[in-house]
Amino acid sequence: MIKKKGQTIRLDTPNTTMVLRADTAEYLYYGQRLVSNGDLAALPGSGRHFLSTFGSEDYSEYSLLLQGGGFAADFVFSKARVLASKPEIPGLPSSFGEGKAVELKYTDAAARLSLFVYFTAYDDSDVIAVSSRLVNGSRKDVRICRMMSLQLDLAETGLKFTTFSWPRGNECRRCTHRVDGGVFVNDSKSGSLHAASPFVLAEGKFGVCGADLIYSGNHKEVLAAGRSRSRLLVGMSDFAFGWILQPGESFCSPEAVVCYAPDEDALCGRMRAFVGGHIGGGKWKKKERPVTVEFAAADLSAEQAASFAAAAKAAGAELLLLSGCGCEGALAAGKEGSAEKEADTVGGAAAGKAEASEKESAAVQEAAEKGDAARLVAEAARGQGLAIGIRIEPETAAEDSELFHTRPQYFMKIPGRRPVTIRGRLMLNLAEEKVQNYAVRAACEAIERSGASYVRWDCCRTMTDCFSKGTLASEYFHRYMLGYYRVLSKVVRRFPFVLFEGCAAGGGRLDLGNLSYLSQYRADGASVHGCPALGGAPCAYPQEVIGTNVSAEQGASDEDFAAACCCLLGYSWKSLPPADVRGRMARQIAFYKENRKLLQFGEQFCLRGRGVQGVVTVSKDKSRALAVLSFAPRGPADPPAGLCFKGLLPAAVYELRAYGGENFSLALGGDLLMEQPVELPFAPAAGGEGGASVRMLLLSKKKSS
Repeated sequence: MIKKKGQTIRLDTPNTTMVLRADTAEYLYYGQRLVSNGDLAALPGSGRHFLSTFGSEDYSEYSLLLQGGGFAADFVFSKARVLASKPEIPGLPSSFGEGKAVELKYTDAAARLSLFVYFTAYDDSDVIAVSSRLVNGSRKDVRICRMMSLQLDLAETGLKFTTFSWPRGNECRRCTHRVDGGVFVNDSKSGSLHAASPFVLAEGKFGVCGADLIYSGNHKEVLAAGRSRSRLLVGMSDFAFGWILQPGESFCSPEAVVCYAPDEDALCGRMRAFVGGHIGGGKWKKKERPVTVEFAAADLSAEQAASFAAAAKAAGAELLLLSGCGCEGALAAGKEGSAEKEADTVGGAAAGKAEASEKESAAVQEAAEKGDAARLVAEAARGQGLAIGIRIEPETAAEDSELFHTRPQYFMKIPGRRPVTIRGRLMLNLAEEKVQNYAVRAACEAIERSGASYVRWDCCRTMTDCFSKGTLASEYFHRYMLGYYRVLSKVVRRFPFVLFEGCAAGGGRLDLGNLSYLSQYRADGASVHGCPALGGAPCAYPQEVIGTNVSAEQGASDEDFAAACCCLLGYSWKSLPPADVRGRMARQIAFYKENRKLLQFGEQFCLRGRGVQGVVTVSKDKSRALAVLSFAPRGPADPPAGLCFKGLLPAAVYELRAYGGENFSLALGGDLLMEQPVELPFAPAAGGEGGASVRMLLLSKKKSS
């Protein structure tokens, strides 16, 4: 709900209130929802602004920096109006839902520039969306050096600033710093593959504010501490950025989202609910996600393929993802040029190329004659009733690919320099429209030929050779992202019933921009001890959008399975696992399916205790819960691990037992479980080598006698 009275604007969400003063671009209040209806215009100026430019008496970090006849700017309030809904942001993803927006217009008369700032409040969410648009009404070019999406001034210093980084094997690693003075920066400069998440937390005596950015490119989050206030900036990075805004043109910042809560648990719950209800999802929103097996092997016979598919089915898998199965070479370039087949163009798998009218036996025979392992496995999987998924990499290609030799102009390459190869691949120049069109055709053809119902969109390298003829170097990163979103949107819209999943060498693409198009994200499955759901991911993202793989080659241990139960379950097979591993997988998958609704759609809480951390997922009626706990190594003098649970019914009695048949059983009241740390026996014994680092506990409400 948004109310406007003179220059005072009040935005109410279910649990929070934000009060703005338009003419001075100030926050008069942001916190718990106000229940009174007093005259908010009587509130004194706070000095806490949502807009700042160089050339004023504001000496902190600036949200907007322009270069025209100098760097100074002087934006003066022009008008404000309440909109029935927020306007779309051309070329960029944004949140959606029922709610109103307020448009605030500021003008710089000397430079003939207009700045529009938008605040959106949704009816069912405590998250507020913020974006801006700059219009050049002059006859001269203006260079945008910085244009942040959100400026939030807070009346406190010494805040705890929490960021989340993406080192491989320890994904979404939480880092907290106290910023008493100076400037702390969290950013990513690697293009479309993040080194750090744009989601940040700022915590003080007032409570907690969380902010995130709906953007997948270079980003920057700044916390600047002054004498009596702190300033949080969230937006596109100004690294190697300089956008030339020509006369009559406009430039839009990506959308940022901000949320207030009295404590971190409430903040994280509000952010997760917002992502689940207002970011992407498509046809798969709130639907149960399948248990997958990712298969990467080549040189299979028809008999081996049939055995593999039968084993996956017997284990309980529902979908077979074909990855690296000798199926490169299955994609064509489309109508442009010759019809060369070029899987390396999009880097992925393309299975099941037989026409629908072919008989299964003919398809298998043809695949065997060609040595097409992917097709053999696909046909065998369909015969077992399994769905098929493929892995594609539309943004990269191998250096020895046919595409690179026939159309080298499609690739990122700086004239006179040898392009940097990472993982044997080069990046396509998606800043150019013809390359975007090529990527769309190739990806669509791969999906159509395979008949896949699941597509993993992968990108396993950073951007390096950022150059495109006719594109300013300072505009390249953002133009690439605009092209990337155009390709994504066209492909996803073409196949609305396909489950699209993102993946990028770990957590490099878990962001709200990608989740606006891709229904879920697959984390690095090399070690589920680095599973993001055991790190900081539950602070911002619901479990139904994050998946990880359990490795059959590492034995598919119950410990790894427990960690994977924090999110969407999958397995990776490089060969047919031994019978005992397949049996263990069957037991695990049966358990997961039995508890799938709880695990994928229950309310999730982060847990941190003495020597242990993790998450607990609680059913809507609070009768059942499942906790996944990661234990730190314990020294001889350390006390036993212990923690308090969350989200339970205080008056109920819960029975606790360990997954896997371990001898652990306990019955305690919900209030006691939440108020007093419960000692847990699973950590390695003091000075010993035994025990386990990850365990899963099942909590069931006991029926009253």
